[in-house]
Amino acid sequence: MIRDLIRKPKKAEHESIWQLRRAVIIIFLMVLIGSFVIMCVRMAKENPTISTTFTLINKVLAPSIYLSFAYNFNISCWIYYDYKGTNKTSCDEYIEQPESTGDSDYPYGGTFSPKGIELTRYDDIGPYFVFLLINITDPTFSNLTESFFRMNLYDSDDYDITDIEKMNNKENGSQISPFEESLYYLNKYTLTGGYLYKLGFSRKVRKVFDQPTLSYIGFPSRYLLKPYIESNIQGVPAATLDETHLKLRISPRDFIIAEEQEQRNDTLIGALGIIAAFYSSVVFIYVFLFGVDSMKPWGVIHSGCCGFGRFKSKPEEVLTWESPPDTEDINRRVEALERFKDFLNGNVVDTSLSKRSGRRSRKRGRKNHRNNFNNNSSGSSSIKSINNDNNDNITDSNSSIVEIPT
Repeated sequence: MIRDLIRKPKKAEHESIWQLRRAVIIIFLMVLIGSFVIMCVRMAKENPTISTTFTLINKVLAPSIYLSFAYNFNISCWIYYDYKGTNKTSCDEYIEQPESTGDSDYPYGGTFSPKGIELTRYDDIGPYFVFLLINITDPTFSNLTESFFRMNLYDSDDYDITDIEKMNNKENGSQISPFEESLYYLNKYTLTGGYLYKLGFSRKVRKVFDQPTLSYIGFPSRYLLKPYIESNIQGVPAATLDETHLKLRISPRDFIIAEEQEQRNDTLIGALGIIAAFYSSVVFIYVFLFGVDSMKPWGVIHSGCCGFGRFKSKPEEVLTWESPPDTEDINRRVEALERFKDFLNGNVVDTSLSKRSGRRSRKRGRKNHRNNFNNNSSGSSSIKSINNDNNDNITDSNSSIVEIPT
């Protein structure tokens, strides 16, 4: 089809049809190119979609917690194996006591990193809860001072104190991904003394593209695992706690891990596949309008590369008519022309259109011939009738003459 835009097809067709052919090809190409550009723009602007699968588990790893405050404080940890806490053990080995962070608003920060604490269901042997007891030890702290703890939660498999430092110093030019920034604000809370806080959490795993460029093309991409948590918190006043103490209870909301995987609906390979389908439809319409003879008559298979025969008959024998026979025998020349005609009809030229046109012309010719014959027959009958009338009149006249008495 594209070849016909540059070269005129080897067909005996009117010049206006060729111009129409070129206009149709240009319109089709503009539609194809425009569609491809639109799909590429949409693909570039598209954010990856997330497919989620859920898996039941029996144990959940406790989250890591970062606590910061304007005054110095300390943290103690307890693991509960029953609801009332009659069976509990210390977990202070997972605590890093507050140190100076250099932050002007929250200069002290401590962490809870439970790499080995997995909480179970109530029908299991436990542990069920983790309790953090926080005590403000700075002597300069006053009850009249409005100060609040800032708490950030992270998944223990992906916890890094540098992530929090990056977020706290983001205005200084630290780089962090939008997903990590969303997690920072998703699990960020403000606490104050005198309260018992009940923290519930759920674990999730996000599979993000390791090489986003390959994902745009459509090739299978490797994924980076990004565990994270979602949480909620509820605070209730505790009569046993004053303004310098607060307690935090940590327990899972459920025992389900949600696995989220990034995927792209639009890729470059997908766009090319759609364009190929469009092109097939365009070629079908083009062939329907202008015929299949406008396509390339020979393909790769006809070159003999695959062991198939090229023609129905051997062209070497047929095309010898180009060198006229040495004899002037008209019958041999007619035979050569007939053989070449059969070769063209069987391998190259589709003469069905000319045959149909010829049959229609012959039908019109026979119809006109019959009409002319009928008109001539009617004229002859009229002349014959007139002659018969004249003869009858002459006979009557002669009869009248005979009857005159002498």
